[in-house]
Amino acid sequence: MKTTLSFRVLPQILLAGLLLGAPLFTSQASEAHAESSQAETQGTNALKVRTRPYRELAIYVSHAVGASVPATEDSTISAQISALIENFHVDTAYEVKKGDILVSLDCRENRLRLKQAEAALKAEQAMLKNARSQFEQAKKLSKQGNISREIYNQREAEENRLKATVESRKLARSLAELDVQRCNIKAPFDGYVTRRDASLGELTSPGTPLLQLVSKENHRVEVRINTRQLQSFVSGTDHRFIFNRRSYPLSIEHVVPLLDKASRNHIVRLRFTGEHAITGSIGKVVWRESVLSIPAAYIVQRQGKLGVLVDDNGTARFIPIENAEEGQPAVLSLNPDTPIITQGRYNVKDGEKIEVEAAVSPATGNAPANSQADDRP
Repeated sequence: MKTTLSFRVLPQILLAGLLLGAPLFTSQASEAHAESSQAETQGTNALKVRTRPYRELAIYVSHAVGASVPATEDSTISAQISALIENFHVDTAYEVKKGDILVSLDCRENRLRLKQAEAALKAEQAMLKNARSQFEQAKKLSKQGNISREIYNQREAEENRLKATVESRKLARSLAELDVQRCNIKAPFDGYVTRRDASLGELTSPGTPLLQLVSKENHRVEVRINTRQLQSFVSGTDHRFIFNRRSYPLSIEHVVPLLDKASRNHIVRLRFTGEHAITGSIGKVVWRESVLSIPAAYIVQRQGKLGVLVDDNGTARFIPIENAEEGQPAVLSLNPDTPIITQGRYNVKDGEKIEVEAAVSPATGNAPANSQADDRP
């Protein structure tokens, strides 16, 4: 009785076990299939990005530095003699030409000295004339043996002494004439009077400042540039001086190879190649680098290095840029047709598979489905 019951129960137990185990096997198979499908999907679903050729992104970086148009001449006009100021022929803001009389000094005393020098010269010349006559006579008497050697030598020495005295008197007269000329102070160049430093009736002495005179035009612009920018400045193109919303073309004339002690910068002088800015203008000099650069917006950082990501036949490649600075454009030498990753670049890793999406349609302005938004900063 007991044996018969066991045989009847056993098939039921086996059937129940099969029924209970079927869901478990089914679940495991489903999970395996899902993992297989996910792995297959991950292997084929590359990160979508957009690219643009380097030639469309590259720029010529422009720079600017402060500059000025200093006067070619900026002179303090001073007195050269001691005299009273008699008249100012010009004043502040006057335009003058070279040779114009600026200031007249009281010249009566100097004219008297000139007359005195001329009179002294005439007296010496008369004495020299007499000494020459006596020496000529002594020569004749010496040939005849009617004069002693001592008297002959005295006549000769007297003539030579008076010759030297006459030359000294001539020099004294020239100095007196020069002092008379210095009574009228003239403009040494074309320019403008920028300051008056004395008044009528003042007594001048040599070196007393009277006026400040600045040359009318200048053909040069002066900049002070640091060592880091010097190479870019010298090798750059399209140098221009910007002042009062106007642009004046320039060419580099001279670079001082030494550093200025005060600013520790190089002094560079440029020449106007066309119209000139007015003397005293303070503006800026702009120039453009001669090599192409990648804008800072497309530079990314990978493993502590700055560079760009490019599409290498469906694989993202990171190209480091030497001497790149964060937030600044960087010089980059690439084939103009190199595809630069412009969208999705912050999510892409070096060596990762990518899929390049089509560009936005100009007609509709719609991007393809599942595209990433422009991630420019």
